[in-house]
Parts: sequence; C-alpha cells; structure tokens
Amino acid sequence: MSRLVHVIAVLAIVAVPFVGWFVDGWSGGTTLVVYWFETLVVTLLIAARVLVHRRLAPCRGHYRYQAAGSTTQSPTRPSFLAGFLITSLAFTAAHGVFLVVIVFLLGRNGQRNLAGIDWHSVRFGCLLVLGFLCVDLAVDLVTVRRWPFRRLELMAKQGFSRIVVVHLTLILGLFAIAVTDAPNALFGVFVVLKSLAALSFALPQWEPQQPPAWFSRAMNRLPNVHPGQRFEEHWAKDRADELARLARNEEPWTPSTR
Repeated sequence: MSRLVHVIAVLAIVAVPFVGWFVDGWSGGTTLVVYWFETLVVTLLIAARVLVHRRLAPCRGHYRYQAAGSTTQSPTRPSFLAGFLITSLAFTAAHGVFLVVIVFLLGRNGQRNLAGIDWHSVRFGCLLVLGFLCVDLAVDLVTVRRWPFRRLELMAKQGFSRIVVVHLTLILGLFAIAVTDAPNALFGVFVVLKSLAALSFALPQWEPQQPPAWFSRAMNRLPNVHPGQRFEEHWAKDRADELARLARNEEPWTPSTR
C-alpha cells in the first residue's frame, strides 16, 4: 500500500507543473518557482523521515555514517542528517539565487511572457505539491520504524540527485533559452525532461549480484588497472565491501556505543 501511495504521489506531484505549463498557461517563472518550492519541501521532508527514524530506531549510520567508497568512519564527521541538510540546502539556496537572476535577465531581455510570475498560480501549485508530499510523508511515518537505514540512504541520494538534475538543467536549458528565438519551445522540453527525471527516481534501482557476462567479457579485454585480477573478481570484492559497509551502518546504536 505504501508503495502504491508513493507512486501515486510522485505522479501527482509531477503532474502539477506539467499541467500548469502545458494546459493552464503558466509562465516559465511561475513553473520554476513551483519547482524550487517542491525541491525545498522534498529536502525538508526527507530530513523529517531521517529524524524520526533516528529517534525510533537509532543505528550506527545516523551517527557514524560510512559513505559508499569510504573505508573509515570519522568521529568528527557530521551526522548523516546534518550532512544531508547542509549539502542539499546549500544547493537549493544556490538554485533560488540562480532562479531570481535568470528571471530578472529574461525580463530585461523582453521575454516577460516567460519571466513573469503569477503568484496566485504559484500559491495554488505549491499548495497542491505540499499536500501530495505530506500525504506521502504520513504514509511513510506509519512504517518508518521498521525501515532499514539503507532505505533512508537511497532516499537521501535520490533527493540530492533531484536537486542536481534541476540545477544543471536550469543552467544549461535557460542559457539555451536566452540565446535562441524559441524560448517557449525549449522551456517545454525542460518541463518534459524534468518530469521524466522525477519519474525515474520512483522506479526500482537495479543492483545485480553479479555483473552481466557480456559486460565482464568486454571489461576483461581492456587494460587492467588491477593486475592479475579479472573484472568479475574485482566486482565481487567491491560487492563484499559494500555489503560490509551496509551492515556497519545498520548496527544498533546504543548509549554505550556513543
């Protein structure tokens, strides 16, 4: 049930700015403000899930998080929650500053139909997005105590990936808009790509236990950066290291371990 609600919520959230732009005639500025609000709220609600899980089911990953590819757990490193919030909110703030600048420049360049912001539509769109996100949060809070820490880690990575996708798309897409004569068409492409990216985060991630045979054969023909070791052997070692990392993050955290 929670999986179904999550998929429905994602579809509904994607539909708000999509329908606003293609059906309701939202300007680019209005659509971007709703996107920025969605990014901010998603970040804060992921943090709320992490905070509740840390209180109800504390584990080592919350306090001595070991990231993928790392072999150490620094006691001076910020907690998982703090690290996620600092990085995500910094990017979101930069996203907001860039949004203000690009809307201002588009307005100065005579593209007011693209840069204008309808605050009534912004309020309506943001309320819809907030409502769907809160429903998704409420469903998750019922079961968050039983979640493994890995689920929170993946959720945080997807949330940050969403921020990076929007930020890079804005930089590249709006630059293209500023130097072409078809701003509305290019912004429509941006909305479609942003929607597809959001939908991709709702799909299950493929994590094979063994590399595909064709991929191993291809990699074994390349110069080996690990002399004397075949690709599938290196894959198996990395997989074992990753499983050990995940197990350490899942270890219960008690006052005696602090």
